[in-house]
Amino acid sequence: MLKWTVGLAVLAYLAVPQAATAQDMEDGPPQTGIVTMSTMKVPMNEDRAQVMGWIEKMVTPMARANPNIIAFYVLTHYYGADSRDMVLVRVYKDLAAIEAPCGEPCQVYRDENPLPEEGTPEREEMMEMWQTFMKYNGRHSDEIYTAHLDLAAN
Repeated sequence: MLKWTVGLAVLAYLAVPQAATAQDMEDGPPQTGIVTMSTMKVPMNEDRAQVMGWIEKMVTPMARANPNIIAFYVLTHYYGADSRDMVLVRVYKDLAAIEAPCGEPCQVYRDENPLPEEGTPEREEMMEMWQTFMKYNGRHSDEIYTAHLDLAAN
C-alpha cells in the first residue's frame, strides 16, 4: 500500500508542473490580485453596533464606488479564538491600485450623500459612529497578500 501511495505522489508531482507550464504558455502569465486585510477587535456590545453602522453608511459605499477595488468584504467572527475579530477585506488588481485615487466616482458619491448638517441629531449620530469606529480602527493591523486568481474557485 505504501508503495502505491508513494508512486501516486511522485506521479502527481511530475504531472502538475507540466500541466501548469502548458497552461501558462497557452493563457499567458497567471492572474493575481492584491488582497488587503484590515483587522480590528471590536467588543460584542453597543460599540460593535456603532462600528457596523459606520461601516454600513460610510466605508462600504465608498468601497463600492471606488473603481480600484475589485471586491470588498466585511468579515465578522463566526468561530475561533476571539469573538471581537472584525476584518475589512479589499481586493485590488495590482499594488498600484491600492494607492490610486478613487477620483470622480467617490466625489460623485460624496456629493450625492453629504454628511448631515452640523447641529442636527443625524450629524451627532454620524459623529458618534465615526468616533467609535476610530476608537477600534486606530489600533487595527494591516496585511497585504497576493491572491492567485488563476487558482481560485469562482
